[in-house]
Amino acid sequence: MKRFGFICLFITTCSLFSLAQVVPDTTHINIGDKTIIVIDASPTANPATPGPGVSEPPVKPDNEIKSELTHFAGIDLGFSQLVDENGSLTRDSATSWLSINNSKSLSWRFNLLEKKFRIYHDYVGIYTGFAIAYNSYGFARNSDVVVDKDGAGVSAVEVIDDNRNYNKNKLRTTILQVPLMLEFNSRNDIKKNFHFALGAIGGWVTSTITKQKWENETGKYTARRKEDFLVSPYTIDFSARIGYKKSALFFTYGLTPLFEKNQGQSVYPITFGIQLTQF
Repeated sequence: MKRFGFICLFITTCSLFSLAQVVPDTTHINIGDKTIIVIDASPTANPATPGPGVSEPPVKPDNEIKSELTHFAGIDLGFSQLVDENGSLTRDSATSWLSINNSKSLSWRFNLLEKKFRIYHDYVGIYTGFAIAYNSYGFARNSDVVVDKDGAGVSAVEVIDDNRNYNKNKLRTTILQVPLMLEFNSRNDIKKNFHFALGAIGGWVTSTITKQKWENETGKYTARRKEDFLVSPYTIDFSARIGYKKSALFFTYGLTPLFEKNQGQSVYPITFGIQLTQF
């Protein structure tokens, strides 16, 4: 009998040990003086797959993530200004005709293409692209732009005519641009991402016009002239952009003067504004 009891005890102990190895998790439910033990029959089973009609969150393609974290393509709206070699916005008597009407000096840039080369995931990269910029400089003075290619270069003459007081008087340039920017992102997730970019934008001036509007007792008038106005045909701008998610502020400073060397006053274009939307 002792041997039989020892064998029963050994078998019971082994069974409990085996159950403890396979079933590490149990739940005890007490009802009155009764206890119900719930045992997990498959603790090592894989998690259940979603049932019909339940889908897992989609994983974005790599190219889509890369595009979301490149912040150039879109539409920029800003204000244009002119500064002299000392960085001053004010004009002296010789350059007073270049005084700017801030409310009528707007810049539109359509950033149509972008291409980024990753350096460290999407945290650091270099991007380039293609843009078309329209920079308008609204003159505060009632003057006409004069071009003397064989002498003084570009200047202006004051219009003293009560019948021709301009309510719009601007010089507008159209520029094809290619940026080269070093961009930083704080995250790999657009939802909480701060971004910053620094670099240069090269440009080719394809068109320069002056446009004037006025009205008097005899009607409304518009004058439009298309010349080169001795504007520098090629431009290089320092550029910086900073933003959060899909919005950004930008600033550009012209490293090349508005007019060709020795053909006019040495003033440099600057623009600053906001990106209205990203593509």
